[in-house]
Amino acid sequence: MNSPLLLATVSLSLLAGCAGYGHRAHHPQDGTMMQQGGMQGGGMHGGMAMMPAIFRGGMLVAHGGKTLYRFDRDQAGSSACYGECAMKWPPYLAPAGASASGDFGLAPRNDGSQQWTHRGKPLYFWSGDQKPGDMMGDNIGGVWHVVRP
Repeated sequence: MNSPLLLATVSLSLLAGCAGYGHRAHHPQDGTMMQQGGMQGGGMHGGMAMMPAIFRGGMLVAHGGKTLYRFDRDQAGSSACYGECAMKWPPYLAPAGASASGDFGLAPRNDGSQQWTHRGKPLYFWSGDQKPGDMMGDNIGGVWHVVRP
């Protein structure tokens, strides 16, 4: 097989293997789709489990770069943010079949979905953040905070 054809075949195989990574959820404020990180089924990538979020620039971000927040009124493993609160602070939902690993866990929500947690605290997005890296929700009401290492 010639080199350009082999390179093209390998490239397409790698791209096809990446299809389906992540989970998308409807953003309740503006109707856009928002990357929800993680892999369906708690999948593996190169033999390593993919975490639902990473620390970048001194803060925890979901895949796609959206900033993640914690809520002081939450109890470990349980969200206190529903209804209007969840419209402003969309929970970081895990895909079906996701599994906890390391500092990341799962908390059940009232509707039967699962929300990602970090060190037991449920994770949220702020509806006012417009682009990756925004952190306009930090310290709102003195109870919402960017998750830091």
